[in-house]
Amino acid sequence: MRPCSRVVTLLLDYLEGRLLPAVRAELDEHLSRCPSCVSQVRTYRSTVSLLKSLREEDLPPELRTTLHSFLARQSEN
Repeated sequence: MRPCSRVVTLLLDYLEGRLLPAVRAELDEHLSRCPSCVSQVRTYRSTVSLLKSLREEDLPPELRTTLHSFLARQSEN
């Protein structure tokens, strides 16, 4: 079983289907017994869905600048 803190680090890959089958099976097993992590997955999924529905023009200019800076730093790693 994966500790809950490890689940958080796998969420994006889990939801996008990029985990190795053995890792996904282990995570699914953990989720079958951990309502707290299931709640996190649902919240994360909802947040991603909401963010995908936004257009750049919908964001305040300060937030756009912050997000662009964050994404630029992420692409450097």
